[in-house]
Amino acid sequence: MSEAIILIKKGDPAEKPMLYACPKCGQAHSPKIYACREEEAHEAARRAAEECYNCRTHGECQTCGKQTNKGWLKCSECREADKLQKATVVEPSALGYCFGADGEYYNSPDDAAEAGNAYAFDSEFTPFSLNFDSIVESILDDHHEDASESDLIGVDFLKATIEAFNKAQKHGSYFEDASKVAYFPKVEVEE
Repeated sequence: MSEAIILIKKGDPAEKPMLYACPKCGQAHSPKIYACREEEAHEAARRAAEECYNCRTHGECQTCGKQTNKGWLKCSECREADKLQKATVVEPSALGYCFGADGEYYNSPDDAAEAGNAYAFDSEFTPFSLNFDSIVESILDDHHEDASESDLIGVDFLKATIEAFNKAQKHGSYFEDASKVAYFPKVEVEE
């Protein structure tokens, strides 16, 4: 961590700091964006310049202090531990399709266990669907700025058709539902 570059107004006899800049990339940080006392705002801006997010290559986990990917507040292990702590424990038989500890999708908890996972999260099915509001917005975005839904003819028909289409969908995707978790017993392997 290098010291921030302090920027002052030219000709200011008091040389009061106005901005603090990263010594590596030059990104400036203003104390005026912080809603606190002036001394604290200047300290926060200086610290932001010295710990420049743009120049940072990694972060530090807020739970264990371990190095983590830039942009994450917690490492993957601590994030997973949080998910496990918040999940309701269920029997493996309560799960259908699931996601193993490895993050992979499995057709059954047995498949997840056979793949060597210690636990699996439930899954949630999301069918294919169209979003009426997004479609209308897309139509209107391609026209003059005052265009509105009231300019369209057959909106009720379109809405009913989209609702019928969405109800008819039987296929889609499964996504992890971390609200339920099942643990698998350890299996001893004979050598």
